[in-house]
Parts: sequence; C-alpha cells; structure tokens
Amino acid sequence: MSDAPYIILASGGTGGHMMPAEAVADKLLAAGYEVTLVTDRRGEAIGNVFQNVDCFVVGASSHMGGGLFGKAKSAVSIVLSTLKVRRMFGKKRPTVVVGFGGYPSLPAVFAARMMKIPYVLHEQNAVLGRVNRLMASGCVLLALSVDSTERVPEGVKTVVSGNPVRTLIANLANIAYSVPLGGGDVHMLILGGSQGARILSDVVPAALDKLGDGYRDRLNITHQARPEDVKRVEQAYGDAQIRATVKPYFDDVAGLLLKTQLVISRAGASTLAELTAMGRPAILVPLAIAADDHQTANAVLVDEAGGGWLIAEKDFTVERLADLLDKLYEDMGEMRNASDQMRTLARLDAADTLATIIIDIGDMSKVGNVVDEAVHEGNVS
Repeated sequence: MSDAPYIILASGGTGGHMMPAEAVADKLLAAGYEVTLVTDRRGEAIGNVFQNVDCFVVGASSHMGGGLFGKAKSAVSIVLSTLKVRRMFGKKRPTVVVGFGGYPSLPAVFAARMMKIPYVLHEQNAVLGRVNRLMASGCVLLALSVDSTERVPEGVKTVVSGNPVRTLIANLANIAYSVPLGGGDVHMLILGGSQGARILSDVVPAALDKLGDGYRDRLNITHQARPEDVKRVEQAYGDAQIRATVKPYFDDVAGLLLKTQLVISRAGASTLAELTAMGRPAILVPLAIAADDHQTANAVLVDEAGGGWLIAEKDFTVERLADLLDKLYEDMGEMRNASDQMRTLARLDAADTLATIIIDIGDMSKVGNVVDEAVHEGNVS
C-alpha cells in the first residue's frame, strides 16, 4: 500500500477522541488509504481500537493543573513531540492530517501547519475544545458534531458532519428499543467514561436499594466502576440483593446497549453519539470539572430533545435519583418516548461524511470545490 494516499489521524488518548477517529479510520482503510494514528500512551493502551492501524506515540501533555512547573513541563512536551512528528512527516509526507482534539493531537496538527500540509479538525463536543480553538484558524475545514457548537472562531470554515460512531454501533442502530413486559428483567447500564466515575458508584447502588422489592427483583445491572471501586460496588449491590456485573471496562458496549432499557452515564460526546445512534434513553450526570463545562452543553442538547434527563453533579443524590427511577419504572412508556427522541439526534452518516471530506481535501485541486459545494448545500458556514 506504499502508493496509497497517506492520512494521519491525531487524537487525544481518551475514548471520546479515539472512538470517532477509529470510525473514520475504518472508512479510509476501506477506501484504500493508508492511515497512521498519532496519540499518547493512554490512547495506545485503549483496548479493541485501531488494531489494524500503525500507532505513533507522542508525549504531549495538558497544561491543566500543576502550576507554573506543570505548564512549563507541558509546553516542553508539546515542543519535543512536535519536532518528533515533523521528523516523521519528513520521512513520509501525509496527504492530509486530521485532528480529533485533545493535547496529544496538537503536535501532529501543529507540524502540519508548519509544513503546509492541509489539515482538518473534528470537534465532538458542543463546545469547541482548546486545541481545536488554538488550531482552527489554519485548518481547511472544521467539522462539527452539532450546529450549535460554542466558541468557534469567526472566519473558520465549518461543516456539521455529526460525531462518527463505530461501525458496529451504526450497524445496530435500527434495532428497536424494547420495554420489558409484565415482570421481565429491566437492564440498566452504568457508564462512567474511560476513567470511570466515583459519584456513579456512590449514588446508583444506594438509589436502586431504595426501590420497592417488585422493581429491585427485576433489575439486571451492568456497572462500569474504577478498579479501586469494583469490590465495594459489588458489595453494595449484593447487600441490596440486586443482580449486577461490575467491571472497570467492558469490551462489548454495543452488545450491552442492545439489551439495555436505561443508561446512567457521564455526558461525553462519544457516549452520547452511541446512545443516540441506538436510541437508548439516559440519565446524564455531566463531569463538573470538564474543560469549559462541555459535558453539560452536550447533555443539555439531549435533555431539551427529550432523549434523557440531565442531573448536575451537585444535584445527583441518592434521593433525587431514586425518585426519578421510581417515576420512570411506574410508567415505562416515558422511557420508550425518550428512546424515540434520542434517535432524532443521531447522525449515522457522520463517519462517511467526514471520510469523504478528508478524501476530497486530499486532492488539493478540489479543496475550493469541496467547500463551495458544501456551502451551496447549506452544510458549511
């Protein structure tokens, strides 16, 4: 494949950045392109992603926290990583570089700018991330997941592509949502994001314990917890006599979502993209310390559409959750309605759309036509 067009996908090391990058990689590989992933050690370590793609690891780190020393250390790591990536690009020049946000994406995108290699940015969240804000002015096109994305710099060409979901999720998207009949099991999935979430482990088992015996007996819980929390969460469910599987990580999230009636989760962009694709209603608890509070902005879109229920971290108590669950289980038709509304937010063609943009931009003679055509169709601003 040495003569194939060569695409660099640069991604932060969390699932929120990696999952859409992988979805696009699948489309590019199928089109005959050669793809390399640039990420950090966290991204390299995520299981079951980019298994057939070469990975180039950089040491770039965020400047968040650590005071002046932390900021200086971060700046040095980014400079050194950028030089490392430039040497890589010098040996084999990419056709296009695509940045999916996160600090590990910055060296590749910055190197592309310095070497006049066309680059595209993709934003998963409803608030433009810091790296994408920093690099937006030089990109050929900024692809957004939602048209109401905040903090987009003026003058930047944008297209609303949606947030790509993995091929497996997209293939399962049309399977109907099922409400348990009679005394059937009610499956719940608790997701805390790639790092887990202590607050979900603290509140959810205790809230479920407050439900009546008729509901508790029907519950079948799958709960993602931090490794250090697994044993105590298992104990909490055991004490409440609730069936539960508790692990730090689940490989088959698609299969779990398929049989799930209700999700309780953070509001990361990739999690929401998969929930909207499969129409799974969710109680969303945005991470309060997320940069620019982007998880709340993500969750508001779902809440306003009627696809789920937003509870701020400060309000996420045992009593508040127990009251909401008791109401939802009393009339499960409300969850079915939320499933229908969740699907209205899905963009199942996002991976194809973004891959097509990248492929077209790869031929620099088409760049103007691509943007002009999209503007004509009302997709680019």
